[in-house]
Parts: sequence; structure tokens; C-alpha cells
Amino acid sequence: MPERAPWEIGILGGLFDTRSRYTGGNSETWNGDIHGERSPAFGAEIMHMGRNIGLGTGLYYGSYTERMQAPAIDRSTMSIQDHWFLTAVDTTVLVITDTLPGNPATYTGTNVNTTIQVLMNSPDTVVTTQRVRDARDQVNRVSYVEIPLLIDAHLVQGRWSLGLRGGPTLGLLTGRRGAVPNATEDGYMNLSDQPFRELLPGYAARAYVRYRFNAAWSLGIEPGVRGLLSNSLGDGALERRNSALGVMMSLSYRMR
Repeated sequence: MPERAPWEIGILGGLFDTRSRYTGGNSETWNGDIHGERSPAFGAEIMHMGRNIGLGTGLYYGSYTERMQAPAIDRSTMSIQDHWFLTAVDTTVLVITDTLPGNPATYTGTNVNTTIQVLMNSPDTVVTTQRVRDARDQVNRVSYVEIPLLIDAHLVQGRWSLGLRGGPTLGLLTGRRGAVPNATEDGYMNLSDQPFRELLPGYAARAYVRYRFNAAWSLGIEPGVRGLLSNSLGDGALERRNSALGVMMSLSYRMR
């Protein structure tokens, strides 16, 4: 193999900060409660490197991790109930004491002061509050193995090399855990129960600065971005898309 086009293998590891975006359903009511979390990512690559351009592939493993801090939801219902009660009323009652004959007849009587109990009605408003969703502070994690198709553009100056590397990826779902609020806002739906897509197209790109400390080995620092290009949920009104920013350390070996 000519020296200007050697094969290069490398391993990488670092941390990425997730950016999650939910749309559809009722996500506008709780999407602001989702915050990115850092999670580790690892990878291995094999590249065929030319003077300034390289092509290759590899295998990545990483997670899109988010923290959900959803508040509790209480629902209040108002009803009107009739309340019956007795009210004391002071009054005067005419008591007839005698009837005098005649046409027409006449009567005699006397006034008696008394108190009577009157049945009254009054409507009452009753407000009932019920907790329909508990508050949660939890971490959601969805993990993928990704196979990239990589294009590399680089410039070598002595022991230093600068470059850009990236391309499309195909992600295979390997695990998921956590929960998000459900559509009726009276509980949560577990991500492990949701129909996620098993294969997802995505992307990965990064810049790198590497230092070659002997004839074959190089050590580098590589800030990058990765993400998924489509909705990771299989069906339903809710959609989930992820991306991540981070930095990785790399160790590379050039085979001649």
C-alpha cells in the first residue's frame, strides 16, 4: 500500500449532550420540562486514507439521554348541592274563640304571638380537587448501535493533522427506558412499551486535531455532532427526534 494511502483504524470515546424534541399529541404542555443530559459514546473506525481524502466505515454505540421534570397535575370539579334547613320566624296568629249567629255569622278571636319553623333551601357550591398525575423527576435513555459511511477531508502538517469527518449513519435500536406524560395527562406512558422504529437513518460529523507521537500512533481531540433524521416512534400522534453535541478522544493507528 503506498504511504500516501494507508489504512487507518481508530477507537473513540467521549461525552455527548442530548437535545430532544417532542412534537404532536399534547407535547406542547410538557416539552419544556425535558432537558438534555450527558451520556457516554464509543466507537471504532476503519478508514482508507489518501493524501487529503479518506473513505471508511465503523461502528458506534451511544445513547440519547434526557431528564424529564414533569410537575404534578390536579383537577378541580365544581358541583352545586341543595342544602335544607329550618329558620325560626316570629309571627302573630289569629285564634277564633267564638262564633256569633247571624247572616252572615260573625266571629270573635284573639291574637297569639308565636314562633314557627320554616323549611328553607340554599344551594351550596362544592369544589373537589383530585391528583390525576404525580410529579416526576427521571432520566430517559434510548440507545443505538450505528453504522456510519464516512468521508474524511484532512490536512497534515508534520506531526499534526487537521480534518473533518462525517456522513450518514444507520442506527439499530438496542434499548430504551423511561417515561413521558400520556395524551390524557392523567399518567405516564413507559418508553419500553412504545413502538419504536428498529432502524433509523441518522448522521454523524466531527472536526479533529491529532498529534502523531510516533510513526503509526496518533492521539486526537474531536468535537462533533450526531443525530437521528426521522421520528423514532413507530406510530401515534407523538413524534420524537434527537441530536447531540459533544467531544471525543481518539487513538488511531496507521497500517502501512
